[in-house]
Amino acid sequence: MPSLQNLDLSDNPLLSGSFPQFLRDGSLRTIVLSNTNFSGSLPDSISNLPMLSKLDLSICNFLGQIPPTMWNLNELTYLDISRNNFTGSIPLFQLEMFRNSSLELLDLSHNDLFIQSTDSDSSLPLLLNIYVLKLASCKLQRFPSLLRQSNLRELDLSSNQLKGEIPNWIWEIGNGSRTYLDLSNNLLHGFQKPYTFPGLLYLNLHSNQFQGELPIPPGSSQVVDYSHNFFTNSIPNDIGFFLSGATFFSVSNNSLTGEIPQSICSATALKVLDLSANALTGGIPPCLPNNSALGVLSLGRNNLSGTIPDTFSVNCSLKALDLNKNVLKGKVPGSLVNCPSLEVFNIGNNRLEDTFPCMLMKTSLRILILRSNQFYGDLQCPEATQELSNLQIIDISTNNIRGDISLLSFSNWRGMVSANDNKQSQSYQYLCFGYSEINGCGYLDAVTLYMKGLEMNLTKILTVFTSIDFSNNKFHGEIPHSIGDLKSLYGLNLSHNELTGSIPASIGNLTQLGSLDLSVNRLTGTIPVELASLTFIGFLNLSYNRLFGRIPDGQLQTFSAASFEGNVGLYGCPVDISCSKKGSGGSTPGFQNGEVHLKKEIDWDYVSAALGFAVSFGSTVWLTLHCKRWREMFFGKVDQIYLKFFCRC
Repeated sequence: MPSLQNLDLSDNPLLSGSFPQFLRDGSLRTIVLSNTNFSGSLPDSISNLPMLSKLDLSICNFLGQIPPTMWNLNELTYLDISRNNFTGSIPLFQLEMFRNSSLELLDLSHNDLFIQSTDSDSSLPLLLNIYVLKLASCKLQRFPSLLRQSNLRELDLSSNQLKGEIPNWIWEIGNGSRTYLDLSNNLLHGFQKPYTFPGLLYLNLHSNQFQGELPIPPGSSQVVDYSHNFFTNSIPNDIGFFLSGATFFSVSNNSLTGEIPQSICSATALKVLDLSANALTGGIPPCLPNNSALGVLSLGRNNLSGTIPDTFSVNCSLKALDLNKNVLKGKVPGSLVNCPSLEVFNIGNNRLEDTFPCMLMKTSLRILILRSNQFYGDLQCPEATQELSNLQIIDISTNNIRGDISLLSFSNWRGMVSANDNKQSQSYQYLCFGYSEINGCGYLDAVTLYMKGLEMNLTKILTVFTSIDFSNNKFHGEIPHSIGDLKSLYGLNLSHNELTGSIPASIGNLTQLGSLDLSVNRLTGTIPVELASLTFIGFLNLSYNRLFGRIPDGQLQTFSAASFEGNVGLYGCPVDISCSKKGSGGSTPGFQNGEVHLKKEIDWDYVSAALGFAVSFGSTVWLTLHCKRWREMFFGKVDQIYLKFFCRC
């Protein structure tokens, strides 16, 4: 197609291919292959496309070095090769390769490029028309001098190795017309004074080493991210007045103290407010939940006290509410019924005392965490019109919740039934709230779970991740067979309750199960052989029940004896009772009055090990007594070991 001018195959992630050799004087003006599976290197013959004005190869699999002939494309106005595997070192002064004055956008981000900058070459050439410059993850170690770029609007130097203070001249770039600045994920610790923020719409300084007081953001800002730094003192009392047009504001993971200022309620356009992981005290301003624009409110991991205000707007847009790890008390506010879009509700680790919040049954909940409070009563909500069909994570552990577990309709939790359906054809996605039109996903929710005996911090929650934790409550009854319908379930913890009956064989249907804890209950019967088919399981605890019989062969026998202790009737590997490879198909031992009658068998593994030890030990003693050279070498080594571990001279 010698006359082809525009080629756009973008957003076809399964489409693969590579570049051919381009013929001289080609007619192509635009090549857009973004978000495809194209790979290979860029041919030198790309310079044979003198009319090429737009080249977008972002989010592909290209590799190798950027051919120097590319810089001869004088008509190029748009070049985006971000998120590939390009390699090589580019001295900053060589960016003069863009001699043409028409270049408007340059994005080299997120490759394996190394852009060198020294004192002698730290001044970029004048690019009259460039308005977007993105050099994220380019191993930059110093700020390039950009003062000459009078039309620059967007600058991204994130994920580099910049350190020290932000030079004050950077705020003057673009003659005050710059709207976007991203310096996140560097080693910056301060601001060179004096400085004045320009009219930025987007300011991202997260994941640096900034200290001291929180800087007042630009009054024009829409997105401000100061998270993951070392800012101290209190949040400025008037900060809300500078966020009147902001949609995103985060100061999470700092060391801020004091109370949440009332002025924050003046930021009525906020869709994401994240003040989590600080040392804030006082109460939650009642006006805050009343902000109908808020989609994410994250105040967890502070020292907030008082009650949760019952002031959620009748036009509530809330999708995520995180109040985890505070000292809140009282009840769950009934006005949450006004928030039908709520997907994440995390009030764990507080001092709340209430029955199960049935108003949440009318929401779109995916994650519900009530752990470590004082909730009581059962889980029955007779007036509920929905059954939490989207639920994928529920943690109500360490409360006083009771009731017959067999009455729960687990099969109605369709988010755990089908989350992994057709997983071969789907790409895994994170639970994301796209409130920032500028930075893609905008906000990734995080949650802390207790699984496999450990605390797990999920900073990114896969939409296919599912778990149930009912531990440390007062549930009774038999585990229903319907639990086996939750085929995408990864974690199941029903430990420390009063459950009876046998372990349902249907648990063997949970092929995605990675963690199972049924310990400290009153379960009886044998371990179903179906559990041996759970090849994905990495943590198992059935201890302290009333189980008996042989532990099924296979996967279950790879766990330690601690997973089965406290069940006096169990035998076979890995418990110490009758763990013999031979005779594994023998008959089940009899039980009488709760006593276990065991066969006496010879364990030839132990016999072999004992004989081997005796022979080696005897040989060592004989050589030590009868061979002088061996004796001198032996005691010499002993002396070396003694001096190494006990002498500190």
